[in-house]
Amino acid sequence: MKTFIIAEAGSNWRCGTESRDLKMAKTLIDIAVESGSDAVKFQTYRAETVYVSNAGDSDYLSEAGIKESISDIFRDLSMPYEMVGELANYCKKECIQFMSTPFSITDAEHVDPFVAIHKIASYEISHLRLLEFIAKTGKPLILSTGAATEEDIDWALNIFRKNGGTQITLMQCTAKYPAPFESLNLKAIGFLRERFKVPVGLSDHSRDPLVAPVAAVALGATVIEKHYTLDNRLPGPDHAFAITAKELKKMVKAIRAVEDSLGWGTKEVRRHEFELRDYAQRSLQAIKPIEKGEVLREGVNFDILRSGKQKKGLHPRFISKIEGKKTKRNIRNGEGVCEGDFED
Repeated sequence: MKTFIIAEAGSNWRCGTESRDLKMAKTLIDIAVESGSDAVKFQTYRAETVYVSNAGDSDYLSEAGIKESISDIFRDLSMPYEMVGELANYCKKECIQFMSTPFSITDAEHVDPFVAIHKIASYEISHLRLLEFIAKTGKPLILSTGAATEEDIDWALNIFRKNGGTQITLMQCTAKYPAPFESLNLKAIGFLRERFKVPVGLSDHSRDPLVAPVAAVALGATVIEKHYTLDNRLPGPDHAFAITAKELKKMVKAIRAVEDSLGWGTKEVRRHEFELRDYAQRSLQAIKPIEKGEVLREGVNFDILRSGKQKKGLHPRFISKIEGKKTKRNIRNGEGVCEGDFED
């Protein structure tokens, strides 16, 4: 099954003026298209419906040199609702799926007409009203689980299903920006799939473009989401840990290669192996000319060898069947000893 790859533009479209914002957003869409991603995702929110008014600043953002209060940051990065439709239309024109994560019912009302799949962020897993609203749209939901407990996830799934939701994918996610490798817990992908009986993907906040996404796909992830940017040096909370345009393209290419490599789940000889199976796999081969009526003896006139371009003999599992038997024909040096070459 093809992995659904979401290029997470997030808030990285913000440049400072309306015209520059729109240009940057469309540039990010162009990058996602060029990378081969399946979807590009933004975020839609209003500061007053996310945090309490006196929430203060964030320690992790302060450590990154961003000193404003979290409400001021969200206010600055709020995408105008009219921009949502404009970007969705641009995505449609460029043949890539548009997505945007809503953080309130009002946000979701503005996003819903333009998306085929909804996404709920990790910290909204307890947003009862948002879960109810999105479930009632009847559209598939991708739900991130960063900083969530098993109980949190179980509750959210129950709310979603109770309100008519059917299709849901959970995303293993680590609530750290950037997330170190040792925090990613990719084995949780299998745990979540078995525990909740739903598809599971990875929302990856590590800075590396390949390790976690490739490993996650190998572990059965059906969706990969990754933040990306035009330049890591740009101001804003998400640029520093996002991957670049070139890295996004490498990531998509690597994921598609992993998909090809995973195969079909059974063991059989494939057409790519036919040549060397015949040339190099050991079989019962003559080590000298053997005349008709001669007794076959391992190590004397035949042995277990690779046939190369000579006629291939029987599998060595038949060695006891031919040992001590007389040949029914002349066998050339190097030729395989085959069924019918010896007396029963």
